Parts: sequence; structure tokens; C-alpha cells
Amino acid sequence: MASTLQRAPRLLSALLFFLTLLLAACGAGPDVDSLRKSVDERLAQALPAGTVELASLTRRGSQADTKAPSGETRRVIYYDAQLRLKRNFDFGAWDAPGVAGLISAFGAGPKGISGIASGGNKAGDLLTAHGTMLFRRDGERWVPVITGGYKPPEAPDYATTAVTGPAAVLDAMRKIVEAVPKGGSPNEQAIIEEELEQSYTNIQARLARAQQGYAIAAGQEHGQYLRLVRAVVAGTPEHSVALITHGGEENVRLLRDGKVSFALAQGDSALDAYEGKGAFAADGPYISIRAVGSLYPEAVHILVRDADSIRGVGDLRGKRVAVGEAGSASRTTALRVLQAHGIGLSDIDAQPLGIGEALVALRESNVDAVVQIIGVPADAIRDALTGTPLRLLPLSPQAIATLAGSGRGYFPYTITRGAYSNLRQDVQTVATAALLLTASNLSDVEVGGVTDLVYRKARDYTALGSAQGALISAGNATQGLTVPQHLAAARALDAIRTGKPAAAMSAKPPAAAGASAPAKSE
Repeated sequence: MASTLQRAPRLLSALLFFLTLLLAACGAGPDVDSLRKSVDERLAQALPAGTVELASLTRRGSQADTKAPSGETRRVIYYDAQLRLKRNFDFGAWDAPGVAGLISAFGAGPKGISGIASGGNKAGDLLTAHGTMLFRRDGERWVPVITGGYKPPEAPDYATTAVTGPAAVLDAMRKIVEAVPKGGSPNEQAIIEEELEQSYTNIQARLARAQQGYAIAAGQEHGQYLRLVRAVVAGTPEHSVALITHGGEENVRLLRDGKVSFALAQGDSALDAYEGKGAFAADGPYISIRAVGSLYPEAVHILVRDADSIRGVGDLRGKRVAVGEAGSASRTTALRVLQAHGIGLSDIDAQPLGIGEALVALRESNVDAVVQIIGVPADAIRDALTGTPLRLLPLSPQAIATLAGSGRGYFPYTITRGAYSNLRQDVQTVATAALLLTASNLSDVEVGGVTDLVYRKARDYTALGSAQGALISAGNATQGLTVPQHLAAARALDAIRTGKPAAAMSAKPPAAAGASAPAKSE
């Protein structure tokens, strides 16, 4: 009994010390009123006045920012918020601020926002967000830090999805790989890698078809195409497989070879394949390719360091410019954009870098500019903005007119202020539509069913992991089409728009080819 009494003061002291630490942790960083004010300010920047109101906000905790610059105290604040719409609003409109602004305002991941309905939300709807905001200590105050917003978690590398098969075949393949010396030529290593990746893709496609499902050629592991396709097939009874590929040009070739049922590609790349031009000149025209519909706009982003003197695209002459990897659809488009400004490939020091490597090179001053064609908001760009002040260059009015009038699938596009958290004014550029493609030999039932799956109303793609999915709607499905639309897809989309059964709709398709500008939002 005495020993217990003797320990009591020590236990009480320890308890008080623990409570002090707990209260200090809970109180670290700005209070809820300061947080609410900062969220309101970001929403005002991201969306038109009178669109939403902050119905509730709950502070969930904080932690020290381990990446804070030396000498600065920063904290990441976590919170939950509910927004109430004050008027009808379509977050998926192509030419208006929407889901991109919300994600940047809240610092939320795509799955961190729910309640966004494809086809538009109604006044009174509630949206829920699990957000983050970064603050730094400035004397006695906490000041919000402009960041790139949400950084997506690292996905597993391509190799981690390797498949297993019959032991004898795998053993034979292993022996082939091991027979190449460790110091073998880059060409030998490239052959092995390409063949293994192609074998994996073929096996996935054939297995999917054997199960009466659909192999959909998507994109790279960390890319927007793959996240979108995974969101499309999530929770569906169909045996659908989202295939990892190198992107749109490979996707079109997989579709042409009959190895996939559906594929995603840029509108300009699809048109090149249809006509047998550009990267597909050696393949000849692919006249049986068909569009299910447009998905979302992929905008031309031209990024430079904010401190540099480059103010327009014309200033890139003689500079080191990351234009994309050889063979990528983005590179083809980037070179056309530069040509529209009177800059040829010989006028720049072209760097064949993908977006991840290119942004690192820009931060480290190893390149002067990055040109990328990608949906808004682009996670990689938002992540880069966190550590490096960057600017987006507008295209010249003459170049926009030239590209839009070229018949190659481009249309004028505005990256609206607020789409990225440090963007204070609209940026005029061009975009091409991301298309869902199929072949003309698939049955009407199959194509119609997939069309209904992708474009059905009130599907919350954002909550399923794809920010770009919020821009998908039957109303936008013919915007920027560059190849003929499948008749069954046209009927299914008409049925969704009108609410009538697909069988009752006209079989007349929209215009077979040529880009059109996106419809204006209300």
C-alpha cells in the first residue's frame, strides 16, 4: 500500500506530462477559424462566386512538415469539410473551372472528394472532402503556403505486376534472359524488356476475352489513363482488365492488331492512325478504327521556372526543351505546337524526357522548359509546384488559331485560374480530346454496353480515383472527335442524353471526323 502511495505522485506527473503533450499536439498549427478562412479563400479562387458554401469544417489533426526548408517551421493540417451547392453546377464542363479547382483548393486526392456527379450537380447537393493544407510559422502567426496540392501515393513499378505461367515456359524464358551477359548491349536489354512486356500484355488480353470480358489498353502505371480505366471497371460485374502500356500510340497499335477490345488515345494521335500519317505513316490508314466517345480534354502545358526571363513560347528558341519521349503522342503534339510558333526541331535543344524526368530536370536547371499534353489537373505538375515556383506559358493567339484550324484534332482551351494552386490568371492554350476507341468488328451489344458503363449519369469517378473522370459526360462525348463514331456508341449516348431506350434512337452517327470545339457550359 505504501509503495503504491509513493508511486502516485510519479504516476500523476507522468499523466500530466502526457496530457500536456497531447494538448500541444492538438493545438499545433492554426486554429479551426484560421483554417476555415484559408479554405474559403481558396474556394473563392477556384470556383465562380455564388457556386458553393462551406457547410462544415472539422480539423482532424496535424503533423510537422519533414520537407520544410531549413529554418522554417511548417505543419500539415488535416481536415474534413462539407460543401453545399448554391446553384446547379457541372463540375465536368470542359471550359469552366470545376473538379481541378476543388482538388487544388482542398489539397485532396481524387478519392478524397465525393459527391460529384457526372452530368452535373444540383443546388443543395453536398460534397465531402478530406483535405490537407500546409502552413508555416511567421512569428506568432500561421501563414498558408501555396503548394501543388495532393501528391499521389507511389504505385508499384511495372515489374511488380509480373505474371506466372506454366513452369516449363517460364523456365525457358528465364534461361534466355540469363544467357544475355550482364554487360550486354542496351539493344539486347531493350529487346528482352519489350518482348516480356508484349507477352504480358497479350496474355492479359486473351485471358480477358476468354472470360467474356474486355481488355482495355490504358497507359503507364502512374498515369491518368490507367487511373481512369481502373475507375471505370471498379465494381463492375464484367471481366474487364486495365492494361498497363506505354501510352496512346501503343494502345492504337494493340487495338489494330486485335489484342485489345478498347483503347485510350489522344484525338490527334487517333486521327494520325486513321489516315496513316505522322507516327503511323509506315502502318498505313487504319480505316476501321471507331470512337466510342470523347472523355476529357488533354491540354498543352508549357512550364518554365518562374524566376527565368522566358515570357512566351517564342522565347524557347535556342533553349533546352523537354518535348517528351520518342514515340510518344505527347511529343508529336509538342513539336506541332512549337512549329505553330515558328520553332522547328533544329531551333531547340530537344530533350527526350517523360514528364517525371522532365520536371526534375526543370527543377535542377538542366532544361529550360517542359512541354506536356495532359489532363487538368496533372498530378506530376502539381507535385512539382510544391517545391519549385513554375509558370505556365500561354500560346500565342496566332498559334492557337493555326492549330485549331489545322484539322488535326486541336481546339482552343483555357486552363482556368485555380486549376493549380499558384495559378492566378487563366492560361490560353489548345487541347486535344482523350478518346475511348474500339474496332468496327465488335458487336453492337458489346459496344453499347461499354458506352453505357462509361457515360452513365451520376457516376462519381472522382471518388473512384480519377479526377479527369469527372469531365466525362454524354453531353461532351462528341466534342473533339477526330475519327468516325461507332453507331452503337452513338445510339447509346443518345439514349443517355434523352432518357429513351437505345433501340428507339436513330442510327445516324455524328460527323465522321474532324475536331470540334467543346460545348459551352451554362
